[in-house]
Amino acid sequence: MAQRRKVFGSAAAKVLFRRFDRETLRLAADFWRTIEQRRRLYVPEEEEEQTPFVRELEERIHEAFAGVTCHREVRVLIGGEAEDEYLPANAQALLAPLEERDDWRNIPDDLLAACSCSLSYAGPHAYRFLLPRFMIGALHGVVPFYPGHEPDSDLILHMRSQCTYLDEAQQACLSDYLNWEVGDTEVSERNRFLPWELDEYAATYASSLSYAEYGQLLLRRFRERTGGRAS
Repeated sequence: MAQRRKVFGSAAAKVLFRRFDRETLRLAADFWRTIEQRRRLYVPEEEEEQTPFVRELEERIHEAFAGVTCHREVRVLIGGEAEDEYLPANAQALLAPLEERDDWRNIPDDLLAACSCSLSYAGPHAYRFLLPRFMIGALHGVVPFYPGHEPDSDLILHMRSQCTYLDEAQQACLSDYLNWEVGDTEVSERNRFLPWELDEYAATYASSLSYAEYGQLLLRRFRERTGGRAS
């Protein structure tokens, strides 16, 4: 990452910068300085001992998302945060070379924390690439991550699009993360759902259960399957 931090002053960058006007360069540089400041201010939380379930889930995430890359979308982690900051598209394009695209495990905690809003703006390829890093980051207290939406949310279609390329093992990791995240709070109420859960509800339970009751069913299944190891 040290090389990336110097990108705005590197000789190679000067050739690239000729394609952009001064205002675009200023916006991109100012944004990057903001990210670097956030990284310097990042202080890791003191971690509590992880439960056997959390250790197992982290292993499953590593296995399910092994080898996932992201070379088909311009906007990944940094670009997503830039979108959240309303940076124009040409300035975002200037930041694209800074993105990690080959191995999500290479994203450091301080950069993840500095770009904690980016996942909301990820396309389906970037979402699959960033998702394991956000789940593991959240398991370790680096970033907050609350997946899923309530059934009447206007973001359901966006969520479905983001989850397009998740396979069954990846979906299972996300469902278990959501069950853990909900069950890890004092109020264990499952009112957020993922696309495949909404599909199951519509196909099997819509005529017999409310969404609240279905949420409790999901939590009950999860607790029975994990045998209390998640708490």
